[in-house]
Amino acid sequence: MKKFFFYSILLVILFSSCGRNILFEKVDHISDEKWASDHILKYQFKIVDTTQFYDIFINVRNSTDYPYQNLYLFLINKFPSGVTVTDTIEALLCDPFGNWYGKGSGRIKDHRLLMRQKVRFQQKGVYNFSFQHAMRDEDLIGITEFGITIQEHKPIKKD
Repeated sequence: MKKFFFYSILLVILFSSCGRNILFEKVDHISDEKWASDHILKYQFKIVDTTQFYDIFINVRNSTDYPYQNLYLFLINKFPSGVTVTDTIEALLCDPFGNWYGKGSGRIKDHRLLMRQKVRFQQKGVYNFSFQHAMRDEDLIGITEFGITIQEHKPIKKD
C-alpha cells in the first residue's frame, strides 16, 4: 500500500511539472450564444514574480452562426497600484471567404489567440482584466465561450 501511495504521488508530481506552466486560466460560458454589450467578463489574478515573462491568450469559442470575420474587444486592465488602462483588441476568427481559423468540426470553433507575448508584470499584486465586446450589435450572436490563459513565456528553440 505504501508503494502504491508513493508511486501515485510521484505520478502527480511528474504530470504537474510537465505542460505549459499556466499562471491563470478561466473560461466563461455565454448564455444562449448571445453576448450582451453590457455584459463585462472579469478576470482577476495575482502576480508574485515580477521577473518572469508571460504570454497572454484569449480563448474564444464560437458557433458558425457568428456573422463576422473578426471580434473587437475592449480590455480594461487595472493594475495593483489602482491605475487603469483601456485598450481595444481585434481578434480575427475567419478569413474573408468564411473559412474559420479555429479548431473544431461541425458548428463549434475554438480559437486560442495570442493577445500579448513576453509580457513582464512590473508590480506585485492583484491584476484585473475586464473584457467587453466592442461590436455594434447589442446582443452579439454566436459567441459561446470567452476566456483568458496566462502562461509562462517559452522561447522558441531554433535548430
